[in-house]
Amino acid sequence: MPDLPVVEIPHPMHSAPEAAVVERAGAVTEHLIDALTCRAAASRTTAREPLPELIAVDDAPEALQEFFFEQGWSDGLPLVPATEEAVRAALATVDRDGEESIGPVPPRMRKATLRKIAVNAVMAGCRAEYFPVVLAAVEAALDEECRLYGIQTATNTTTPFIIVNGPVAARIGMNARGNVFGQGNRANAAIGRALQLVLRNVGGDLPGETDMSTQGQTGKFTFCIAENEAENPWEPFHVEHGYGREESTVTVIGASAGHNVFTYGCETGAEILDHFTGAMTAFGHNNVIFPTGPVIVLGPEHAGVLARDGYTKNSIRDYLFRHARIPLSRFAARTVRGLRHRRSRWFAQAGDPDHIGVADHASHIHIVVAGGAGIHSQFVPTSFSYNPVIRPVRFRN
Repeated sequence: MPDLPVVEIPHPMHSAPEAAVVERAGAVTEHLIDALTCRAAASRTTAREPLPELIAVDDAPEALQEFFFEQGWSDGLPLVPATEEAVRAALATVDRDGEESIGPVPPRMRKATLRKIAVNAVMAGCRAEYFPVVLAAVEAALDEECRLYGIQTATNTTTPFIIVNGPVAARIGMNARGNVFGQGNRANAAIGRALQLVLRNVGGDLPGETDMSTQGQTGKFTFCIAENEAENPWEPFHVEHGYGREESTVTVIGASAGHNVFTYGCETGAEILDHFTGAMTAFGHNNVIFPTGPVIVLGPEHAGVLARDGYTKNSIRDYLFRHARIPLSRFAARTVRGLRHRRSRWFAQAGDPDHIGVADHASHIHIVVAGGAGIHSQFVPTSFSYNPVIRPVRFRN
C-alpha cells in the first residue's frame, strides 16, 4: 500500500513524562488532519521486478549464499538451495496440490501456497519427510486463535513456539530429550526455522519494518521441541486435547524464551512446585500482563518426582493457579490500573481482588514433559495467543 498515509509519533511513549506525551501528540495533529483530508500525490514507488519461477544461478557456494542474502530471503544464516527436485520431494509427502493456497500470512497478508511453504522448508534445511510437520505448524500459526499478527508486530519478544507430539517425532528423528531447546538436532532446528522463513519470505515479517521487537530472542530463529512421551508419567499433551496416542500433532502458541527452574536441594514434589511458584511470581514476565496461561515444560526427573508424590497434571495446575499470585501492593499505581483493564477477566472471575495470577483459570496452565536427566525445567511465558492451536500431521497415504 505505497499510498497509505502514515503519521509517526516517535518513541518512547510509555516511559515518557505526561508532558512529553502531550507535546508529541500535539505536534502531529496537523499531519493527522492532512493525512485524513488531503489527497496525497500518487506514489512514485516502482514495483520490484518479480523473479521468475525458476532461477539459474552460479552454483559456487559463496555466490549462491550471496545471492540469497541480496534477495533478503535469509534470517541471517546460510540457506539450502531450493532445487526443483527438493521441493518436489517435499510436496510428495502430502496428499495435497502444491498450488493450494492457505493464508493470508501476516503481517503483509500475502497468500502462501504449499509450494512456497515447501521452498522455505527446503531453504531452512528440512528433509522432505519434515514437510508435513512444517505444513501443520504453518496452518496452526495462521489460525485466528494464535493471533499471529500481534505476535509479529509488537515490541515484545513473543514468537511462535512449536510442540510436536505423537509417532512423527521419532519417525523424523526429533529430539525430545537432553538439550531439547538447544542446538544439535536437525529436525527440531529446521522445522522451527522453516516456519520463521515462511513468515519472513511469504508474510513479509522483517525486523525493523514490521517486527518491532525491542530486543527479540533466539526463538525467532527456531523455537521447536518434541514432547518426551516415553518419560511422561501422565497423558501426553495432544492426548489431553482429544487426540489418540497414535496420532501426530503440532501445537503452536505465542511465547517468550523460557525461564530455567533449577530445584537445587529439593527432594519432594511440593518443594519443586514452590520453586515454580517463585519463578512465576517475579515481575516483568508476559503472564503478568497477558492472560494466555504459561507453558510449564517439566524435565522428566521433575515429572517423575511429582507423579511419585501423587501429583497429577490437574493438581499441578490447581496448585500453581492458587499460589502463583503477586500482591497488587507490590506494583506501582499506574501498573495496577493497567492490570485491572488488561486482566479484567481475572478480577471478574478469580475472586481475589488483591493479587494478580499467571492465568485466569487453572485450565489455562499448560504442561509438557521434555528434556533429559537433571533437576531443571522451564517456565515459558506466553502472550497474544488466545489458546494453544493444535493441528494433526497428515502424510500422503
